[in-house]
Amino acid sequence: MSAVDFHKKFNLGLTLEPNLREFEAFLKEYHPYIHSVYFSLPLGRKYHTRRIVSEQFLLPWKVKLFWRMLAMIREYGIGLEVLFNTLCLDREMIGRARDAMDRRGILPDYVCILGGYYEAAREFFPDTPLIWSFNNGMRTGADTEAPLHLAGVESFVLGSNFIRNNRFFAKLKGEGKQVILLLNNGCSFNCATCNNTSSVCASAFEENLKSRSVEYLYALQSIFPAELHEGVIDSSLVGLFKISNRGNSLAFARNAMRSYLDNEVRPYLLQDPKSYAYWGRAGYFWKYFSSMRLEEIVAWKEKILRRSLTIN
Repeated sequence: MSAVDFHKKFNLGLTLEPNLREFEAFLKEYHPYIHSVYFSLPLGRKYHTRRIVSEQFLLPWKVKLFWRMLAMIREYGIGLEVLFNTLCLDREMIGRARDAMDRRGILPDYVCILGGYYEAAREFFPDTPLIWSFNNGMRTGADTEAPLHLAGVESFVLGSNFIRNNRFFAKLKGEGKQVILLLNNGCSFNCATCNNTSSVCASAFEENLKSRSVEYLYALQSIFPAELHEGVIDSSLVGLFKISNRGNSLAFARNAMRSYLDNEVRPYLLQDPKSYAYWGRAGYFWKYFSSMRLEEIVAWKEKILRRSLTIN
């Protein structure tokens, strides 16, 4: 198996935790690996899936930092991806987003949408490639059939039960679409929907725990670096690797990406068991991280995958 080419393959979330100097140092070191950065705009709570991010934007200096970061990202040749992935937007609000970016001369290279915003996105960003958001709740191939034929929809963010579905990745690639694989969201495979409501996620997880161990569920729902490096997931079929990191520190983003680059798990866990979040970040796992056993997780992964894995 040839080495995975991670050049311009990562799609990261924008974090407002660092100062501009720290952020530039990060971009200077890692821009060869970063294809694009995704973000929500500082235009009110309705634009955000994460409360902590919306609250950061209540601070005027954070808003100023945000716009300076976007300009810096572009200076390093990294794409900008704006998100419209919450449930309560409308045409006027998407138009307002376009105006806000227009005024600053920073238009996005990609627009990530829920299906209900397709017409507004085409109206206000007519020439911008569209990304079909993970939050559309795709659970079967049938969920992608309608958007597959929509003009401008070029990429699909896949996670949950799609994470190792090389056959489906190949199908989308054959249709001329790009797969954006969500590496570390850690979602349950049988969650009924994705509607920005954490209680739905938690209840599905708690129900699963009645019949399965937390190590099994983590093994199933997470992606260890070895699964890329050893070809469990065919990286040639994946356009981008998306890391869920918004609301966390810049160090979280760096370490998550670095772990996939270097194919390492154990060194991070020896430092801090919370490092499990680098490969499966779902909130309901966090309280179990300190008691989870790596060897048991690896054993479950091998049973699920029906092959051995070398976990460094």
